[in-house]
Amino acid sequence: MLEILKEINIKCEDDSKGFKDKEKIGRIDRLMRKTKFRMILDGKLTKLYSRHHVKNMSGKSFVIVSSHIDTVYKNFYSMEGRDVVTGTLDNSITNAVLIDLLIRYDIPENVIIAFTGNEEKESLGVDETIEFLHGIKAGAGIVASLDVTNRGFRNHGYTVENYFVKKGKGRTFLRKKQLKNYLVEILEHKKAKTIHPVSADPDDTWQFDEHNLNCFSFCIPVRNIAEHGDWMHDDMGVIVKKSALKDFESGLLKLLKGLAHDF
Repeated sequence: MLEILKEINIKCEDDSKGFKDKEKIGRIDRLMRKTKFRMILDGKLTKLYSRHHVKNMSGKSFVIVSSHIDTVYKNFYSMEGRDVVTGTLDNSITNAVLIDLLIRYDIPENVIIAFTGNEEKESLGVDETIEFLHGIKAGAGIVASLDVTNRGFRNHGYTVENYFVKKGKGRTFLRKKQLKNYLVEILEHKKAKTIHPVSADPDDTWQFDEHNLNCFSFCIPVRNIAEHGDWMHDDMGVIVKKSALKDFESGLLKLLKGLAHDF
């Protein structure tokens, strides 16, 4: 996984019209060719991958895994220590874990991978993702958005944050707490760190919620190096424990299998 991180931990800027460069996107696509997933949408601000051909997706419901690839750093690095990894990891670290997972394991067929852009601004990659699925008449049963968090670094390998439930007819969960408990049950971890949307930092789940979807953030805890308000995006980078990387990847695998079974 760390080799993947080194390869894709590079600049990937965008604006409201599209990505400004394609180097990171190209590297991710080459890595994705080692998996069973193939690109089904080469969008302006989102790159979607599926095990299905587009013509076979109409009328089906899918689990969406979103991992934003846009960056705001000026300089990039990653450095491996004995027990930690340090670097400009927002959000290349979850990009790398996700790709590594897809290469090493047989992920269920009803999972769609979305590498989105514009998360750091307006989350327009989310809109493009959902508009495409609507266009091919495919449903999004639930969305798991991967990101880094400043919560739980000391004792946890992952957090569940920003959980929202679909409103209206056909809803699966009546309350946010019901979704939270469902996710904790899949993870088989009674002490899973959960952060209520009121307390959590905003991310692209807030935009998925605008599309009235069941969605949540699954985050890997990191610790800041810089000491100011925008520490997550400081070029000094952040620190993640290697033990957290293992827990996050195993937790993500459990989630994907559990969600795929139910949706």
